[in-house]
Amino acid sequence: MGRITEKNAAAKLKENGLFWCLFLGMGIYYIWRMFSIPPWYDELYTYENFIDRGMIYSMIHWPLPNNHVFFSALSAIINKLGNPYIGLRGISFLASMGSLLLLYRILKKGISSRMAAAGTALFSAMYNVVQQAAQGRGYALSGFFLLAAANCLYEICIPEDGTGKSGKRRFRYYAGFAACLTGGLYTIASNLYWVVPVCMAGGLYLLFSGEYKRLFRLVCASLAAAAVTFGLYTIIWLAIGSNFLVKEETSAFYGMGHLQVLKTAPLAAFSRGMEAMLSDPNIQSIDRSRFNSEFILYLERVLNQVYPRGGRFLLFLIAFGLVLLLALTIQSFLRKNRAVFFLSLYVLVLTAMVPVFLAIQCVFPYLRVFTYMGSVLAMLFVLMPYAVWGIVAQVFRNQTGGKTESFAARFKAPAAFLCAIAAFLLTVVCCRLPEYNAGYDSRDNHIYAALEQMDEEKVETVLVGDVYARQNLYFHIRRCRGKELTMDYEQPDYVLMDKIQTGPEGEGLVWPYEMNTGDFPWEWIEGHMEVVFEDDAYIAYQVME
Repeated sequence: MGRITEKNAAAKLKENGLFWCLFLGMGIYYIWRMFSIPPWYDELYTYENFIDRGMIYSMIHWPLPNNHVFFSALSAIINKLGNPYIGLRGISFLASMGSLLLLYRILKKGISSRMAAAGTALFSAMYNVVQQAAQGRGYALSGFFLLAAANCLYEICIPEDGTGKSGKRRFRYYAGFAACLTGGLYTIASNLYWVVPVCMAGGLYLLFSGEYKRLFRLVCASLAAAAVTFGLYTIIWLAIGSNFLVKEETSAFYGMGHLQVLKTAPLAAFSRGMEAMLSDPNIQSIDRSRFNSEFILYLERVLNQVYPRGGRFLLFLIAFGLVLLLALTIQSFLRKNRAVFFLSLYVLVLTAMVPVFLAIQCVFPYLRVFTYMGSVLAMLFVLMPYAVWGIVAQVFRNQTGGKTESFAARFKAPAAFLCAIAAFLLTVVCCRLPEYNAGYDSRDNHIYAALEQMDEEKVETVLVGDVYARQNLYFHIRRCRGKELTMDYEQPDYVLMDKIQTGPEGEGLVWPYEMNTGDFPWEWIEGHMEVVFEDDAYIAYQVME
């Protein structure tokens, strides 16, 4: 019995060894990124305004789309561990590691373990995936929920026991699927871009398969997710709506307490909160003529975030891949290869729906909104060889009377191994590129370098002139070093300013600047302070001993 167990363990290690090497390597790399690359503006804003204020605060405040609500709430929990970097980026790290496992798991349902490892490596090499992997934003968590939903959907559509019976085991997949949809939408509302297509893919699969009872259950699970999501956002709308009503002088509720507004006029608070969210300028449509003229260029920009400078090539590759995938979908359906049919249909629907949604809405969202497509494109890239091989093999089979099967069996294994090694090498090369490891915004790197030179034991008061510097000061000095500093506009111990602000004459204030050059206490700076840091972007002064 023990020998059989050892053989099974050895066989599993041999089968999954490539993936576990990748998993371990990426885990080490993500940990390095989590602690070594300075946070950028959006991360710092998220930490100071939501995560560090607690879970409840994060769940009821939405001043801007910057609050990825569920991400902030989960991060607020682990922020209690006491390490700001873990509090800011820990959830993204865990989600990214989980995404590697889930992508490999679902790919193995339809293709070999080596090709599944190759697909996971291609995913790991993507620029947007790497950037979000250990970043204090909700995009990695969104990608995790997508892959978790896809895995649950697979189990719903293709039960392992082949019976499709509904029971506790089946129910947990429906519940898990609904939870993933809710988690995705509650993290970032724009995840509607993948929530709807995932439901469509599952519905189409069950419809084509004639599984109408499971289709009905899937619809019910999706509607349950919609109801829960609506309830969660209702809490936000009530909270921010009441906040607007009590602060707007033109409101009939001006000056009242929040609870009083919620008790007496909940519908007014609800409608005002919903209006505030939907009217946010970041989610508004653009002119149709501009959309039509810039649409292809926008898609190229999105794909440049997948593999740098590869946007145009990827545009043609994906278009070609969708044609191949359509053929693979039809072929696998006719041959009753359920696993490949599911995977190809899933990828086909999610990829094709991106331009459809953009055209309907007439919008160009932030490029990082489509980080979730990393796993979908990785699946597309490894399914394309299967589609090509299916076409080629059919041609040879017709010409040779079916004598190509033994050749195919000999060819597939080494070819898959070579594909996996090539994908692994691509990951290594990409993760060593300067743009992958430079952080998301160079401005914060300059500020971090300046603050590294600060001797906080000799500094009690500070003066900074822009939002970036202030937020970096909060995170790196107050939270990481535990040093409480107060702002002093007359005789500060430490001054940090953007070099654009330096010089004899100040200019009009524009964001992110909070002070004109002329407003700094130059008499004090020139008489009592010395330059302790200077580069091409920032300059720092500290009081002389």
